[in-house]
Amino acid sequence: MAQKAVCRLAVIRSMMTRTSGTSATGRCDFQTNFIKPNQRLWLQQCSSYSSDQGSASIFNIQDSDDFKDRVLNSKIPSVVDFHAGWCAPCKMLAPRLEKAIEGTKGKVQLAKVDIDENTDLAIDYDVSSVPTVLAVKDGKIIDKFIGLQEAHSLKLFVENLY
Repeated sequence: MAQKAVCRLAVIRSMMTRTSGTSATGRCDFQTNFIKPNQRLWLQQCSSYSSDQGSASIFNIQDSDDFKDRVLNSKIPSVVDFHAGWCAPCKMLAPRLEKAIEGTKGKVQLAKVDIDENTDLAIDYDVSSVPTVLAVKDGKIIDKFIGLQEAHSLKLFVENLY
């Protein structure tokens, strides 16, 4: 069985330290420090996460209200990708998810949630590892997975929404 690549976050109110490097399992473990409610200090900075906006069915979530309007209240089923710019498995998963969504021809939409910008949403949906992907239909979570997945698994995950 292939190992899943996961970046794990431990959101705590203590001094930010890197607890371990990328291990043989492909995980990145981090602890974060909330200096002020809206100001976070991150140990590792990486290039930005894929933000292909070529399709109306693929979009970035801006805040909790945007999430409610575009995902929870949507008549179109949604795949919600909780990711981080510093997470290598997230960057690998993004094009695979986008391809699976584009194959639905508008029957399913992809909402991207950057956990660094939308910490409250990540906490509300119990995201402790990235990538975390939710399947949402009629405002309810009907499926979930954590970590990097193969293209055929993603296709099945998305097809179960319609």
